[in-house]
Amino acid sequence: MKLDIKKSKILGSFYDVEYVDDLRDPDDGHKISGRIIEADKVIKIEKSQSFQSKLQTLMHEDIHGLCWEYVVDDPEKIVRQFASGFFALIIDNPEFIKKILKFASKG
Repeated sequence: MKLDIKKSKILGSFYDVEYVDDLRDPDDGHKISGRIIEADKVIKIEKSQSFQSKLQTLMHEDIHGLCWEYVVDDPEKIVRQFASGFFALIIDNPEFIKKILKFASKG
């Protein structure tokens, strides 16, 4: 399955989502799964990951974005925990998520 999400809206900001080969941390050169660059409004996702890992990585980077939009300190450990928790909450409660989406679509 291909993850073809091209945009991610985080509060009032729109981030382009790019899928890249060989994504690396600019500080230490280690391979990474994803990266959000606030100044450029872009989220980069490593292409070689599984579909599930790409979804989880996008969730993770979106949570970084939420923290930045709300001017909240976002230590990596906390973001990792919230991303895993929110991902599980969504998967474990599909009826709840459907209700939220139905409510939101009434606009």
